[in-house]
Amino acid sequence: MADRVLFVDDEPLVLESLRRALRGRYDIATATSGATGLELIGESLTQGDPFAVIVSDMMMPVMSGVEFLARAADLTPDSIAMILSGQADLEQTIKVVNSANLFRFLTKPLAPDALCRALDHALRQHQLIHAERQLLERTVGGAANILTDVLSMASPAASRRTAQLRSMVACVADQLGLAADWRLPVAAMLSHIGCVAVPGHVLEKLEAGQDLDAQERAIFDSHPAQGQRLLAQIPRFEQIAEWVGRLPTSTGQYAPEPGRPADASATDDEAPFVLEAVGGFLLSYCAGGTTAADVLQELASTGRYSDDLLDAVRGAAATLAPRGVKREVTVRQLLVGMIFERDVRTCSGQILIRKGEHVTAPLATRLTNFDNTVGVVQPLLVLDVQGVPAGS
Repeated sequence: MADRVLFVDDEPLVLESLRRALRGRYDIATATSGATGLELIGESLTQGDPFAVIVSDMMMPVMSGVEFLARAADLTPDSIAMILSGQADLEQTIKVVNSANLFRFLTKPLAPDALCRALDHALRQHQLIHAERQLLERTVGGAANILTDVLSMASPAASRRTAQLRSMVACVADQLGLAADWRLPVAAMLSHIGCVAVPGHVLEKLEAGQDLDAQERAIFDSHPAQGQRLLAQIPRFEQIAEWVGRLPTSTGQYAPEPGRPADASATDDEAPFVLEAVGGFLLSYCAGGTTAADVLQELASTGRYSDDLLDAVRGAAATLAPRGVKREVTVRQLLVGMIFERDVRTCSGQILIRKGEHVTAPLATRLTNFDNTVGVVQPLLVLDVQGVPAGS
């Protein structure tokens, strides 16, 4: 894919001269106004081929270069922004640097060789950002998957709670336009990592809607803080650790957000509140004895969440009722994504998997190992939700 550069200038002759000077070196698009530039950026994002570098004039009618680059940064934050202008007003320069994270400020007239050097530097910066993002996402995703698989084997009940929360968080993020934020799915995957220290019978009592005694409640309520301590040790997981640490407890208490009153309304930045809101919903709803509408009303009464976030949680609640076909299968016919519709037991009567747990590749391997040694009671009753082979 060619490196794409967008030039925005209200003078067509300037744009034409740039095209002639740079022809053959870059994939160039031009716009004679900020509004047209934003339209081209939107089209490039829709096509999955965003601009690597955006170069704008400073003084333009209707929409200045400052305003244009600030709005462009909201649409495509990874694009490298530069100014190419005959105006070098200090106040305006400071404003555009602060609002659009400017990479270079170039002044007209500029020799073609000097412009090419600046563009090459900007393109290398864009490549570094893109490479770092890919490395981060792959590293983080791989580490999170491993930790999730370990949790599924160590604590099936915690794994079930995680699966519910992941499904809802993905739906909420999509509705709020936050699907591109890598932190949310990772935070959801690792939301219950602190439950490795919670005895299984405590989680099972909570799932069954049974009352916990004071000691059991204290143990369960410690899992968000325990998860935060574990995750805070991982580089770049600081924000994720904080979100996990703010998961509501069984007593309905919310951790105060740093620098924000406990009764304040949610800010425009919804991402920090998604995990907390979904976690609070599931904690009350899955305990039984209340409706989704009642739980949502309870969340609204805290004043912590925006109407948009609550509407997204309401829509995501539908994911708690997976649709599929009940089937009887053997251990070797299990597919990733299936949901157990009854407990799985060994031939000696030991419960291996509780009803409601999702099939993962490590879980399928675990069952195969038990089947090869002590034996597993079969057939297994599952809800088939169009999974994929467990060994793939």
